[in-house]
Amino acid sequence: MRDWKHATVDRVARAVLWFFRLVKGWLPRALGGLSSGLFIVWGVQDGAWNKGVGWFVAGLACAVLAFIAEFLVQRPSYMKLSQLREEAERRAANKSLALESALRIMLVRLSKHCGLEGHSDRFSVYYFHEDRFFMVSRYAKNPTYEARGRDSYPAAEGAIGAAWSAEDGQALVSMPAAKEAWKKAAHRQGISEDAIAGMSMKSRGLAGHRLEAGDRSVGVIVVESMTSGRIKATHLDMIAASHIVAAIAELVAAFALMTPAGENATAGKKPVVSGKWEPVQPRVPIGPTPGP
Repeated sequence: MRDWKHATVDRVARAVLWFFRLVKGWLPRALGGLSSGLFIVWGVQDGAWNKGVGWFVAGLACAVLAFIAEFLVQRPSYMKLSQLREEAERRAANKSLALESALRIMLVRLSKHCGLEGHSDRFSVYYFHEDRFFMVSRYAKNPTYEARGRDSYPAAEGAIGAAWSAEDGQALVSMPAAKEAWKKAAHRQGISEDAIAGMSMKSRGLAGHRLEAGDRSVGVIVVESMTSGRIKATHLDMIAASHIVAAIAELVAAFALMTPAGENATAGKKPVVSGKWEPVQPRVPIGPTPGP
């Protein structure tokens, strides 16, 4: 008996909710359409303008009611919704920049920890997403080397790909100093001619360390230098043992897609909805509370 009452109350609540949604969505439009129809009827009346004036008055009354309903029923207004959206986008952008800045500060600390804070050194963090790497943060004392290049990087390219696929998650790469020899070495690592042309820093030494958070790999941190022989295996050991790197891995795993680079990586992609949609059931039953 009690279940039947609850089902009846639930159906009535759904009907009332549907009615209020209908009123909110269509009342101003219905009144506006009715007002237009009444004005048309008044306009086709033969004779003086005051003939059939009742149609005119009724149309005017509906128009006034539609105007009032637009302000009283349509809450929030479209203008208010637009303002709220702009405010939400502004706050999201500020949070994205804050996340990127936090990662950059950690890279600054890591460079000091490793003793690689020279004018020719650079630290970058890459996030792995859909078979490609996206750079989420970078630090270099030299502003020229800190400039961003490509939007994304193939998973099997360069020191990033070498560290990602290595069994121990680390890679140390030395590049020749001569220009043509450097290009040939880059080609052997899968780097295209166009990618080489767009590089702001053609590093002589690189080290990659795979970032892991929990039970999954999430990205790669790459250290570069324009000085040959500057980056050594001991630096990779320092990176692997650093709590700073562990914190970077956790941040990348949790918030990489909220950074500007992460948002660009997913821009324009529609979310994939799987499974059957079911309405959310109320946690608190509707109707009288059962007695003890």
